[in-house]
Amino acid sequence: MPTPYVVPALPIRRSAAILVVALFIVLGMSVFFVREVLDLRQSMGALRQNDAARIQVRNVLINLLNAETGQRGYLLSGDPAYLEPYHLGRGAVRDNLQQAEESGYQDPEFLSNVRKLALISESKLEELERTVQLRKRGDPDAAMNIVREGFGRQKMLEARQLIQEEVAHLRVARDAIMDGFNDRLLRAAAILILMLSTVVAMALHAWRWLSAAARRNNELAKRLAMEASHDVLTGLPNRRFFDRWARRLVAKSLRSARPFTLLAIDLDRFKGVNDTYGHGVGDEVLKEVAIRFQAVLRGGEFLARLGGDEFVVLMEGEFSRNEVTSIGRRLIDCLYPSLHPKTADNAVGASIGAAVFPHNGTDLEGLMQAADDALYASKHAGRGILSFARGEAAAPAAVQPAVAAPGASPTPGAVF
Repeated sequence: MPTPYVVPALPIRRSAAILVVALFIVLGMSVFFVREVLDLRQSMGALRQNDAARIQVRNVLINLLNAETGQRGYLLSGDPAYLEPYHLGRGAVRDNLQQAEESGYQDPEFLSNVRKLALISESKLEELERTVQLRKRGDPDAAMNIVREGFGRQKMLEARQLIQEEVAHLRVARDAIMDGFNDRLLRAAAILILMLSTVVAMALHAWRWLSAAARRNNELAKRLAMEASHDVLTGLPNRRFFDRWARRLVAKSLRSARPFTLLAIDLDRFKGVNDTYGHGVGDEVLKEVAIRFQAVLRGGEFLARLGGDEFVVLMEGEFSRNEVTSIGRRLIDCLYPSLHPKTADNAVGASIGAAVFPHNGTDLEGLMQAADDALYASKHAGRGILSFARGEAAAPAAVQPAVAAPGASPTPGAVF
């Protein structure tokens, strides 16, 4: 038995839970991603500091060599032109040491070595300055004697060794920073991919959820529209649909001057089936009645259930009494075989009243009344027959029903 459409329960809680969990996952991954990005920024800063420190330390050696080269050239030639690279290198050494210490590279060992290198460099620069001043005063021999003592060479060796060791340490540290940077970059990329995948999955889930909801809503709208115009039990058009259809047919008939016929059908002895076997069997019988009526009607003949055991048929066009009688006989006779395993043959029959528009009524209400009066005549005459309405234009005489056996209903298909 069909039941009124029930909206399927949307998995709102489950979908919402999935989305909430996914949202928390995205938020958690976002936290990790932000941390990785911050670590990457720190690594980038550490790389810049390491590079700056390494460059400045290496430049200390370069500028010490430049200062020493200028000093040697001046001592040997006395040419003041050599003093320019000497002074440039001398000043640059101090700048390099200061910039190395201020590079931001905060490794304690590095800072300690920078201070050691500053002391060694100052000793070397003092030795260079003494020899230059002696040469300026015209005592090149004394200047060369200081050089030959080897103090300056020793300080240069110490500076070179310390700088080379520190540059090597800085390179190792830079490689470690780069390894960490690459690891963080890979983790950040993996987290970003997971985040994007989760967001895409959330979007797909939400899209599927919304699509399913829209589809269910469309189905519900169609079903509600169907139920608004069709009988839930039999699937036939209901009274509302019949009323709209019949009024359009009336308007069309008035425009085209083509008549149409209305058959009002009421089931006989149906109440006894309901009382004896229950409404469940009664509903099954009504469904079978609808199926059999539809089977004997032709295309274009409109069948509706008005409610209870009342049915109507609209037949557009002009039909003779014999044609209407033939259709009525088919409708009545099709109910003779048992309609349900629990019921006997002819347990339920049908009485029919026929009315023609506009001969038996000039509007739908008048036509319905005429058909009901004819149906009442069929009931009064013994049921199981078809009677024609006797309206203003119903000139043909009544057709007598077939003779029924004593105590039995008239033969199915009999006509007034």
